[in-house]
Amino acid sequence: MVSQRRVVVVGAGPRGLSAVERLTARAARTRARVHIDLVDPFPPGAGHVWRTDQSLLFLMNTPSLFPTVIASDGALDVDPLAEVRNMSFDRWRRGVVDGDITPENPLNEAERAALAGLTAQDYPPRALYGRYLEWIFATLNRHLPTNVTLAVHRAEAVDAWVQEEARHRYAVELAGGQSIPADAVVLALGHLDAHLRPDQKELVDGAAEHDLTYWPPTVPADARWSEVPAQETVLVRGMGLNFCDALAQLTEGRGGTFEPDENNPERLVYRPSGREPHIVAGSRRGTPYRAKPQLEGYYAHTLQTRFFTLEAVQQLLDVSAEQLSFERDLWPLMRKDAHWNYYRVLARTSPDAFIQPAGDFLRRLDAILLDDDGARWSQRVEALVSTSVVPGRQLQQERLARPFEDINFDSHDEYAAAVVHYLDRDVHGSLRGEDDPIKMAIASLNAARTVLKCVLAEAGVSDSSWVNELRREFEPFVEGLASGPPVLRIQQVAALTRAGVLRFLGPEPRFVVDRNDGCFVAASPWVSDAPVRARWLIEAMSPANDVHRNISPLLSNMHERGLVRGKLMETRDGASPVTSTGLDVSASALRAGTALGGLTLGTGAFAYRVVGQKDAVEPGIFVLGLQLSSVQWGVSIAAEADSPAHLGARTLADADQVAQAILAG
Repeated sequence: MVSQRRVVVVGAGPRGLSAVERLTARAARTRARVHIDLVDPFPPGAGHVWRTDQSLLFLMNTPSLFPTVIASDGALDVDPLAEVRNMSFDRWRRGVVDGDITPENPLNEAERAALAGLTAQDYPPRALYGRYLEWIFATLNRHLPTNVTLAVHRAEAVDAWVQEEARHRYAVELAGGQSIPADAVVLALGHLDAHLRPDQKELVDGAAEHDLTYWPPTVPADARWSEVPAQETVLVRGMGLNFCDALAQLTEGRGGTFEPDENNPERLVYRPSGREPHIVAGSRRGTPYRAKPQLEGYYAHTLQTRFFTLEAVQQLLDVSAEQLSFERDLWPLMRKDAHWNYYRVLARTSPDAFIQPAGDFLRRLDAILLDDDGARWSQRVEALVSTSVVPGRQLQQERLARPFEDINFDSHDEYAAAVVHYLDRDVHGSLRGEDDPIKMAIASLNAARTVLKCVLAEAGVSDSSWVNELRREFEPFVEGLASGPPVLRIQQVAALTRAGVLRFLGPEPRFVVDRNDGCFVAASPWVSDAPVRARWLIEAMSPANDVHRNISPLLSNMHERGLVRGKLMETRDGASPVTSTGLDVSASALRAGTALGGLTLGTGAFAYRVVGQKDAVEPGIFVLGLQLSSVQWGVSIAAEADSPAHLGARTLADADQVAQAILAG
């Protein structure tokens, strides 16, 4: 009889759940005997970020139709078990509402109402996505094939090592001292707490010295929002997705209400409860992330992707003698698509924006974009646009993410008025959907992210390009545009500003502790007004996803044992290499080319094994999810329902490759 394989999966959130699902599905097909130990202090399925006891005010930033942990039929070599087949979040949602599916735990009245009110295009509360994840886990657990057993350990994994002379190669230690043997270990750790930056440590020290309150980066559901004082000035740093969560808890969460504006159907009016703090927010951009457009699907149906395609990148690979560069090879193609989609929609919806006939302009633009003249196309497009498009209607990509860069304001009120006007225009564009040129340019970049994830995972770019061009330049730019909240959130931000509950510091603010006055002080160099003083400062951001800053006893001990290490990347100037944010891994592909010249994009996913001391690849320790940020990009984005394995379902395909490698021995 074939011996039983023992697998420890560390992390019970979506990535760990995918590992369990893939191991189960493949074991059901092969009849391999497998025992799975699932380790996480948080409930299995939902894990930490998606746990079901959090406020319903915390929303996802993808619509119901998007996320899944179950691949669609045919996307992977082995389909899921029959009991969960094709069960994306949206299909589960419809099944629960129709009475065909019973949630693992009874929904309360608020949850039932929220689920019933959702459509495929609405943005669900994170707690409801957690309900879906817990149902998937429980359903898998109830229908395990007879050759698979599963044990759940509600504890933290604190150490792992190689057992030199034992039946099972590895041992994983849990908090409390229990040791679990394993033939393979899957690290699906998800979001981890992280050490603070030096400037944040100074704020911690200053707060302790002057009895101030400083909240470091955290998962919003972990924060104690009820402790924030009413009617007191509170500084908030960061205006991304966590910022929207903070606003929701400090306004709606305290009894305030949003109502439709009778004079403007695109606006909301906020009715304060009187228990709100006075919120003053700042970020490098100076504005919140842009709202997502209202679309029938996740991608715009009328979008035309002509230049940044897998086929185009494949052509580059076929003739390239060196690794790709993001700035030289990939970004120009993405920019071409953004230009084309912007001006094509502008010509359709606003022909008066053109000095010459719109059709003539599009033909000339098309000829320039198709002409293979290297970098000169950008200058030629700029020249064409400057003489053919009315000023103010021209696409300025740099302004999309930083609308107030290099603009001075005389007061906070003047800046608030400018921000509200900007937010109202952003809302208007989102409500126009595919009829808005700016939103379609951004939609083009959003669609490009899916292709980019495949290219980076399978072909990669040079180290210096990854560090300097992709992570430092492009990532912050595109996140503020394509990773934004639903339009409802921006309508709420504008309403809170008009109600006087919310104000903004301005771009590039600086946060310090005034040790003479004993308070936090924040100011922007672009707003000529008195600095804002407060006794509270909240970091509206999650802990950094960086294996060298993460507070994880498991990773720390594995690093000390030489089992894992962070990946070093060469810099552009050839100086000392820099450490990436992810683990060093060996991408052993079961279905992919390895040499650059023979690489075929879209041929499969990878089983990533950790690389440790002396370049040693550990054969049975695999990585999924956030700690792969040294070799994959967009690692926090959920799997996309009904998507091919090499594109939106790559996270599921990676889990599938890990399961295949483990069961192959």
